[in-house]
Amino acid sequence: MQIGNFILQNADKLHRVINGTIGSNGRMEGGIGEKASDEEKLAEYDRLGGLITTLEGEKIETGTFYDFVKRQPKKDITVRIAKAPNKNGVKIKEENVGDVEAVGKKKGKKVVVKYDDEDE
Repeated sequence: MQIGNFILQNADKLHRVINGTIGSNGRMEGGIGEKASDEEKLAEYDRLGGLITTLEGEKIETGTFYDFVKRQPKKDITVRIAKAPNKNGVKIKEENVGDVEAVGKKKGKKVVVKYDDEDE
């Protein structure tokens, strides 16, 4: 499923996000439903550890949309592209700051897209 500029790669986890899981009573429990916002879907999918990639196929780091410390969706999103570390370790630099509307977020929130810089 594509949400904004991201692709949620794991259909089973996406199904759990939307529909929940079968509980001890044999009925579906949890799930945020089809009508949930794109922001809620991304955060819940991220919480479950689902693979999120860009349209170009680059992996987004887990924890980008969900704050595991505060146990809630993040309000300000910093998107980091996960790449293999270079010989000096992973180097991150700020590449672009823009409106998160492109990733299905509400206007006014900002996104900082960061890339590994393998040349440094």
